[in-house]
Amino acid sequence: MRFPKILLIPVLTLLITACQTGYHLTNQGYSRVQVDSLAASADSGMARFLQPYNQQLGQTMNEVLVESAVPLNKARPESALNNLLADAMLQYGQQKLGQPVDCSHLNYGGIRTNLPQGPIRIGNIYEVMPFDNQLTLLTLKGSMLREFFEYFIGNQAEENALIVGGVRVTIKNNLLTSIEFTNGKTFDPNQNYTVLVSDYIANRGGGTAFLKDAVRRQDFPVTIRDVFIDYFRQLGKSGKPINPTTDGRITIQ
Repeated sequence: MRFPKILLIPVLTLLITACQTGYHLTNQGYSRVQVDSLAASADSGMARFLQPYNQQLGQTMNEVLVESAVPLNKARPESALNNLLADAMLQYGQQKLGQPVDCSHLNYGGIRTNLPQGPIRIGNIYEVMPFDNQLTLLTLKGSMLREFFEYFIGNQAEENALIVGGVRVTIKNNLLTSIEFTNGKTFDPNQNYTVLVSDYIANRGGGTAFLKDAVRRQDFPVTIRDVFIDYFRQLGKSGKPINPTTDGRITIQ
C-alpha cells in the first residue's frame, strides 16, 4: 500500500514526535574544582621533559638588570615609574630606531604592576608588561595630539591617565592649558609632531578611534617589554642603584 506523498510528511512528523522523550530543567548548581599542583600529582615524565627549559627560563628571568633604592609604583597623575617607562620608549625611539620622536605615550592600564625596591629582574619587567604590544610611531597634527592627550586626561575613571615622555603639560579642568616639548619645539595646533605609542593604542584600543586620521603611521617589530628591559639594563651598567623621582612634567592646576 502506498501513501500519497501529501500524507507522508505529517505521518513521519507524528512518529518522530511520539518517540521523543520530553526533558525540562528542574534544578541547577555548580561546584568549584581547583586544579593546581596540590590537587593533582605531578607527571614525572613531563617534569623531566620540561626541566632543561625551566632551568634556562629561570636563569633568564632571574637576571638582575638594575638595583632600585626605592619601590617604583604607578600612580596618577604622575609617578617615577610612569616617567621611567615613558622615557624608556622615547630614548629607544630616538637612539635605537633613529627616529625623530618628539614625545612618547604609555597606556596607564597597560602597566600591570609595580617594581620592587632592590634588584629589578627581567621577570619583574614581564610582570609589569606581560603583553606583546609593539612600538608604533604616529605623526599627528598638533590639534590631534592635544585631543589625544586630553582623551586620557578626561577618562580617569576608566583606569586611564596621561603618561608621557618628551613633554611637560599643564592641566586645568581636564583640559590642556600648555604643552611644552623638551626638545625645544613650540606647540602649534597646525604643525605635525611624532609620538611613540603602543600598537594597541595605535589600533584604536581603549576608544582612540580618531587616531585613524593620523598623518602617518610606522610600525616597528620590537615589543615594548624588550624596550623596558634594554632601558633598565643600560641603567644598571653604572653599577649604582637608581633613585628616580617625579620631575613635574604633569602639572594640575
